[in-house]
Amino acid sequence: VAIFGRESRLGASMGSITGILLAFAVQWSHPDYPPVKVNRSELRNSEVSLGIRFPEDYKAEILAVGLPNPTLALLSAIVDRESDLHDLAELSAPNAIVAETTAWRKIGFPQNLIVIGHDSMGNKFCFDIADLQGDTVSSAPVYFWDHNFGTLELVGDSFPDWIGNYVGEWSTGLTY
Repeated sequence: VAIFGRESRLGASMGSITGILLAFAVQWSHPDYPPVKVNRSELRNSEVSLGIRFPEDYKAEILAVGLPNPTLALLSAIVDRESDLHDLAELSAPNAIVAETTAWRKIGFPQNLIVIGHDSMGNKFCFDIADLQGDTVSSAPVYFWDHNFGTLELVGDSFPDWIGNYVGEWSTGLTY
């Protein structure tokens, strides 16, 4: 499947993903800045470094689509439409997940959380380590950690559920 002027890795694995991350990328990323490819071995190295297993639904989406680069249009749309969503500025690359999680723990980030992205203010989107144990983790909730108040909020029952919030009915007709 061609997206953003290049061939996507969706072909063989399309049945194992929801396609919601692709929908997010198409709606909120400029075509000149395609999703950043995620290397399976780097993702596995991050799992080993952190002693966890990322959810299969999360891995399938980011390996098939990559990491989208949402524009400020997402933040503007959330504000203009008075949505209850937290803006998603960036999904973290595997090496950044380890580096950010480790660095932030030294300054008060909860030890049980793993960073997977952040908003425009530096607050973190996370998985809880307790949900990432075992040989295979099919799905796990996504949380929002506010670094100013130290609060934790459930933002999605799974990665696809969370990302799906950004391409919901509230955003119909909006794009990058």
